[in-house]
Amino acid sequence: MRKLFFSMLVLFLSVTSVMAQTAEEALKSAKKAFDSYTLNQDATKLTEAVDMINKVMADGSMKSNSKALVEAGDIYSGAVNSYVLARSTGLGEVTNLVESPAVKAAEAYMMAFKNADPKKGKKDKKAALKGLAALQANLSNEGIYAIKDQDYKASLDAFQTSVMVHEFLGANGGESSLDDTKVMDEKYYGGLSAILMEDFETAEPLFVSLYEAKYDDASVYDGLYKVYDAKGDKENAFKVLQEGRAAFPDESSLLFTEINYYLAEKQLDVLTAKLDEAIAREPDNISLYATLGQVYEQLYNSNKEEGNTEAADEYFMKAQSKYEEGLTKDPEAARLIYSLGAMIYNRGASMSQQLVELDSDFSKEGQKKYAELKEKVDAEFNKALPYFQKAEMADPSDLNTLIALKEMYARNSEYEISGEFKTRIETIQAGGTVEKSYFKEKGM
Repeated sequence: MRKLFFSMLVLFLSVTSVMAQTAEEALKSAKKAFDSYTLNQDATKLTEAVDMINKVMADGSMKSNSKALVEAGDIYSGAVNSYVLARSTGLGEVTNLVESPAVKAAEAYMMAFKNADPKKGKKDKKAALKGLAALQANLSNEGIYAIKDQDYKASLDAFQTSVMVHEFLGANGGESSLDDTKVMDEKYYGGLSAILMEDFETAEPLFVSLYEAKYDDASVYDGLYKVYDAKGDKENAFKVLQEGRAAFPDESSLLFTEINYYLAEKQLDVLTAKLDEAIAREPDNISLYATLGQVYEQLYNSNKEEGNTEAADEYFMKAQSKYEEGLTKDPEAARLIYSLGAMIYNRGASMSQQLVELDSDFSKEGQKKYAELKEKVDAEFNKALPYFQKAEMADPSDLNTLIALKEMYARNSEYEISGEFKTRIETIQAGGTVEKSYFKEKGM
């Protein structure tokens, strides 16, 4: 039994020795390849160096080896430098040899500094600090390129690491190239990355620090609003939004955030003024006309339900006017065309409910009222029809438009046309699309 145990121990030690030897050999190969790359800029040697150092770092025993860690930092720094150079100049193939090389380089250098022997490892400590200082610009570059590529996790890591490196250099006798303004910029881009990936918990401390430092950018208020809104803290969300609007009254992004706030809160009376302000700034933004038209339409409906006929009629005219104003900017805007047709159609449908009540009144006066009201209802539907036809020509696959057309033609007893739209509705509901407009094919 003792003999068997001894044999197993010898085997274990042998395997460990081979693994250690493999990591040591990989480190030598990595250093040799990187030295060759540094000398003659042979890209294949950089690739070889990265592959070898990845193997070194995969070995747990090497993660506390300060010399190996410094070499890893140097190689990963070389990789990110090559990537940034190719991407910024367009010279050479843009290839990231390893994921987030700048972040990996920074982590390796900081671990090298921490693990270096206080007496014998002074050279490694010095090399680590020097490497970190040289790496700072590319940490920012890595983050910016990741944002452009919409890889927000990578950009967040890069900018958070950039701030960490700045603090690490300051705490350990190194020299950071970042001033206070640049550090705030890094926090801002880190916070922006977190917001874009909806990681509001990570974004909060970054934006709070920027807010407290009075960082001069409207996006801080917008970002902090989104953080508080995601937490359900409506009071602080509105507070910081109002502060932002006061500090940056000409910033459109905050105005649109404010519009979305009032939409969510259904404060329609306030919304109309905000949307008018937005239209004045962006007169070609069709969605603003559509939104303001819908707000006026909601005010029309609520006043009609409350019996405020005069106010309801006024809001109806305002909604119609705003939709028509938007159509002067883009006559083919399907959303505006449909909204205008639907509003007129719905008013006719509401009036037609009164016809049902009058239908049972067979008195001479009752029949007269019925005939007069029916004439008005038919006029409303006839006014709505051309808008639905234009909406169908602008977007033949819009389901709401097709449903309206099917019902209108059925109401007019034009069942063949109504059936055509019924078929198109079924096509869309089955996951298909309608490529050609019915009315365009008819030569309208």
